[in-house]
Amino acid sequence: MNPAQNSAHQAATDSETNLLESELREQHRQLCEGFPFVKIVRNCALGKEIVKLSPAVQAHYRSAFEHGDRRGLVHFVPASGAASRMFKDLVSALDSGDYRAVETLFDELDDFAFAPLVQAKLGLASGEQIPVNRYADVLRFVLYEEGLGYALIPKGSIHFHRYTDGSMRTAFEEHFHESVRYSHKGEEIRLHFTVPAEQEESLRTFLAGKADELGSRYGVTFRVEQSIQNPETDTPACYDDSLEWVYLSSNDRLRRPAGHGALIDNLNKLDADLVFVKNIDNVVPDSRKDIIVDWRKVLGGVLIEVRAGAFSILREADTKGLDRAKATEFSRKWLHIDVDTWTDRAIIDHLNRPWRVCGMVKNEGEPGGGPFAVFEKDGSWSLQIVEKAQVDLDDPNQKALLEAATHFNPVDLVLGIRDYIGKAFDLRKYRNPDTGMRVFKTHEGRPIRALELPGLWNGSMHYWNTIFVEVPIETFNPVKTVFDLLREAHQ
Repeated sequence: MNPAQNSAHQAATDSETNLLESELREQHRQLCEGFPFVKIVRNCALGKEIVKLSPAVQAHYRSAFEHGDRRGLVHFVPASGAASRMFKDLVSALDSGDYRAVETLFDELDDFAFAPLVQAKLGLASGEQIPVNRYADVLRFVLYEEGLGYALIPKGSIHFHRYTDGSMRTAFEEHFHESVRYSHKGEEIRLHFTVPAEQEESLRTFLAGKADELGSRYGVTFRVEQSIQNPETDTPACYDDSLEWVYLSSNDRLRRPAGHGALIDNLNKLDADLVFVKNIDNVVPDSRKDIIVDWRKVLGGVLIEVRAGAFSILREADTKGLDRAKATEFSRKWLHIDVDTWTDRAIIDHLNRPWRVCGMVKNEGEPGGGPFAVFEKDGSWSLQIVEKAQVDLDDPNQKALLEAATHFNPVDLVLGIRDYIGKAFDLRKYRNPDTGMRVFKTHEGRPIRALELPGLWNGSMHYWNTIFVEVPIETFNPVKTVFDLLREAHQ
């Protein structure tokens, strides 16, 4: 390396070091001070900010999706999490020997999809009352390596449903079977799963096998992609008492996965135009898929038509100048904002953003972020999906607004991630960094503070153009604990 090259190399290294130190200082400040609360203006109302569609209009948008160009469609399924939370009650029962909280598993074992596997291995007959002295055997087989290992593997690998022919399907498999219903015979279907790094290779083999098997069965081509949460998005932690960085024995800072907000990086790397986003555990058996598919087509049709309207305005602005009357009417109808006093450039920049259409279900007590209008720093407001942790519950007004929300987000999103000339947006530019969260954990028995990035459908999509559409509660069937598999929707 000659002197000039050495000098340039040193300058680059110094620049990277300064950038790293600057980022660490900001992360330490966030760990110490936390993040500002979201300021709610009002909760969104059905028929206003939450669009309510009549049956005829539903049919119109469903047709718009079915006859639209779907070549850029990808089904994006966050599936990085292990199933440990789903089975934590079983783990606790096995560890303590107190089975009272999980007796439903033994009493209703036949109603779980995986029952035949347990019964065959342990020599139990179908319908047989499980004796108390076999409870531990059942739990060990369900949870750990000598059996099904459900507490150690991704949630997508759990057997969710059993069919009348005796076949069983994992959550991963149900996403294959559902995705077929959005496509025509002969089409390529793209599925993208985010997966745990430690299971990346084994899942690659499993998913490729399912793609071949089910592709032949349905007469389609499955293109299965997978990615892991980028380790570079992991965030450092500090001790809760001293606020000093946590170091490992290797003298490296402890860095932890930064929550599902880190997946904006995975989404950003997709070569896609339209993206359906749905959690790995929100799947149902075939007999209940019709309503799910019908409504996702509706959401897709809304995105296709509304975005086409925005694209038309933007293309016309390129050639003839902005039609302010058309842009103003469009923005009022779909974005609920008045752009009358905005400059042409501001209107164009606002319309030329990523788009998301979000299904919203009536709030019946399930956890989930709600649809709200929130204040921005410049005094304006925008439509956002807000989680309880983002709201100042010590403020009576904010707490009342939160509790009065009529709907919540079941993570049923349709995204448009290309602009009006077909260029992919850099999605990282539309994230609000002030919407991250502190989480409080332990490391080697000592309390620590860690950072989570702005949530994938919260702060990571803060500056997207957003449309909320009411969908039926039947479209939301999450499996957070193993006992959720006993709900009617999964039987």
